[in-house]
Amino acid sequence: MKKHKVIIVDDQRSVRSMIKRWIESDPNWEVVGEASNPFEARDLIIDKQPDVMTLDVHMPEMDGIEFLKKLLPQHPMPVIMISSSTIEGTSITLEALDAGAFDYVTKPSGTPESLIEAKEDLLNKLYESLHYNFSNEHSFKKSISKEVGIQKKQIPFKKKLILIGSSTGGTTALRKLLDDVDETFPPILVAQHMPENFTALFAGRLNAELKINVVEAKDKLPLQNGTVYIAPGNYHLNVQKFAGELYTKITQSDKVNGHRPSVDVLFDSAVQNDLASSSIAVILTGMGSDGAKGLLNLKNNGCLTLGQNKETCVVYGMPKVAFEMGAVMYQLPISSLCDKIREIGSK
Repeated sequence: MKKHKVIIVDDQRSVRSMIKRWIESDPNWEVVGEASNPFEARDLIIDKQPDVMTLDVHMPEMDGIEFLKKLLPQHPMPVIMISSSTIEGTSITLEALDAGAFDYVTKPSGTPESLIEAKEDLLNKLYESLHYNFSNEHSFKKSISKEVGIQKKQIPFKKKLILIGSSTGGTTALRKLLDDVDETFPPILVAQHMPENFTALFAGRLNAELKINVVEAKDKLPLQNGTVYIAPGNYHLNVQKFAGELYTKITQSDKVNGHRPSVDVLFDSAVQNDLASSSIAVILTGMGSDGAKGLLNLKNNGCLTLGQNKETCVVYGMPKVAFEMGAVMYQLPISSLCDKIREIGSK
C-alpha cells in the first residue's frame, strides 16, 4: 500500500527525531525528508513532493510566516505547525493559520500524558489533512464595505442568540463571518476547537480587528448584543437563563466527541434552556462530527440552522455530517452566511 509522505521542518534534531518516531508509528505514513531551515525544506519539497509538511513556528534564517506566504502559492499543501503554548508561540501560530497553514499541534510539556496526547493529536491532524480542500479561500481580507464605509441596511433582530461551532480552518472562517457583524446582532457564542492559552489571544486578535466586542468567555457573564463570546480552551461553554436574562456558563465536565470545548455541549445547552426557537445556529469547517447532533436537536426544537458549504471549508467534515443527517436548513459559502443570518434573524 502506498504510504503518505511527510517532510519535517525543525531546527532541533531531537524534535525532528521525536516527530519522525510518532509519524512512522503509523504504517500509513512515512517521513521522506527532514530540514533544519526553510531553504533545505524548499529543496526537499521540490525533490520529494510530500503530501504534508510539519513546520516549527520558530524558524531560523527566514520568518516562518514569510516562508508560508512564499511556499503555498507555488506548492499548495497542508502545513501543520508545531507550536509552543507560550504567548509568543501562540501568536505566531495564529499568524500562520492566517497565512494558510492547515492546523497546528502544541508541543508536549514533557509528561508521559502530554507526549501521548501530542502524538495522537499529530496523527489525527495528518489524517485530517488528507481531506484538505485546496479551493477554499485561505486568506482573510478586510471587506470592501468596511474600508469604504458602506453600511449594510440594519434590520432589528428578533432572535435572541447566535450559536457557532467550528474546528479546523475555523479561525479564518470565523474572522470572515464576523467581519460584517455589528452591534445590532444578538449575543454570539462560539465553540472553536482550540487548546488553553490560545483562546484568549485569539479573542483579543478578533476584538482588535472587528467592529464588535470579542471576549474569551468567563463564567456567569451577562450576554450582550454586539458581543462575541469565545469558549475558553479546555472548558465547555454553555448558555443559561436566569430570571429572564441570559448568561454564560463555563464547565469542565468530560470531553464530548473528544473535545472540550464541544460544539454539541454549546448547542444542547440552548435546547435545555428553551432557547432553540429564539436562536440561530451555524456549523463551520472542521473534521469529525462534533456539533452535528446538537444542530439537529436545535432544528427539531425550532432553531434556524446554517452550515458552511463544501467549496469554502478547509475540511468539509462537521458541516457535511450535519447536512447529511438533515440538520442544516441553509448551506452557504462563508462569505454569504452573515447576510443570511441577518435576513432570517429579522423574521
